[in-house]
Amino acid sequence: MAILIEMPKLSDTMEEGVLSAWLMDEGDEVSSGDVLAQVETDKATMDLEAFDEGVLLKKVIDEGDSVPIGQLIAVIGEADEDISDILDDQGGDGAAGADETDDAAASDAAASSEPTPSSPDSDVVEDPAGDGQLGDRTPEPVPAGTDAEGRRIKASPLARRIAEEHGVDLSQVDGSGPEGRIIRRDVEARIEEGPPAAEPAPQPDVETPSYDLPDDEAPYESHDISQMRKTIARRLAESKYTAPHFYETVDIDMEKAIALRAELNELAEEQDRTKISFNDLVTKACALSLQKHPYVNASYLPDEGEIRTYNQVHIGIAVAIDEGLITPVVRNADQKGMTEIARETRELAARAQDNDLEPEEFEGATFTTSNLGMFGIEEFTAIVNPPNSAILAIGAIRDTPVVEDGEVVPGKRMKVTLSCDHRVVDGAIGAQFLSTLRSYLEEPMNLLL
Repeated sequence: MAILIEMPKLSDTMEEGVLSAWLMDEGDEVSSGDVLAQVETDKATMDLEAFDEGVLLKKVIDEGDSVPIGQLIAVIGEADEDISDILDDQGGDGAAGADETDDAAASDAAASSEPTPSSPDSDVVEDPAGDGQLGDRTPEPVPAGTDAEGRRIKASPLARRIAEEHGVDLSQVDGSGPEGRIIRRDVEARIEEGPPAAEPAPQPDVETPSYDLPDDEAPYESHDISQMRKTIARRLAESKYTAPHFYETVDIDMEKAIALRAELNELAEEQDRTKISFNDLVTKACALSLQKHPYVNASYLPDEGEIRTYNQVHIGIAVAIDEGLITPVVRNADQKGMTEIARETRELAARAQDNDLEPEEFEGATFTTSNLGMFGIEEFTAIVNPPNSAILAIGAIRDTPVVEDGEVVPGKRMKVTLSCDHRVVDGAIGAQFLSTLRSYLEEPMNLLL
């Protein structure tokens, strides 16, 4: 019995996938656990495994095709098994009903209605002039079901009926069914497009100068939108225009944090341990602060009719990769030591760059940080990463004059900005969180206790 392989949901935000590469060919033996193909999701490129045994009878989509979750992409079954009915049903979108269950019979019926060559007993139109012209007689109309050149148009009965009801010329419709047959969805798509635009009136030939440029001097380049970029655009636009954002910024004295980091990294070098970055210090400080301010470690869930505060602290750390951004998650960051956070963060970031993260490694964050300090950005605002209720934007540590005991002295300061979803986090809650965060970073020994 044939087994349908459909596009699976490989991440919590995935809506469609791109089949980036087939790893097996039609006719190959398939065992449970074999990797059939690689699928590009909105977060990573992942293996598509088979869960059944058989022969790969049909690859329904090509490499590079983008299809929604649940759409057929391959069929596995017994060798020489007839799967034409399955392919016909899928080609007809699985919803045509009785009108499209027997396309072969429909094709035969359509063929029988075509005009046949004249027999000796048939009526013959005389050509009195003998010049092959029929005088003033109007030419016969093109028979129904054929194009302008008399070729029969392959279309299912339901597609023909819908086309007739809406006045759609089937010769102007591209078929997506087996062997290019026109099916219901093709006609409906043409109806949605509306009538074709009128041909523009011919214009007189005017000699115009040529502006053709060599490829290396072309005015622009076109790039396909990756699944990750599509998801970033959709989710962050949804967040920005659905969640009411507000922003709070504090300036943190980093003198003691700089000194502590230097001491810890001297020990790390002596003991051959992972060195600690300033981002690791901020991650640990955020984790401990979130323990004390649960509404910053929360989600607004209108479909469930609740605000959900989390008992675990899972911090997503934004990492830039070629396709956009991904947020690997340091789980239970409040319970981990500084060295463990540093090691795990580096491992996750390296695997993110190699597009090698598993779904559980980039899903489930309860709070997110984004650090542009290494690029010299002193201050910025970030868009809340749904379903989180807040995100922290971290700027560069800068040299700046500060006033201490009435005197101007050199200082080391870092600005951080908290973006909040006002449906969950009020101004006072955000300010209290930032105050706690600042106290940890200005007295960083508390991070080690």
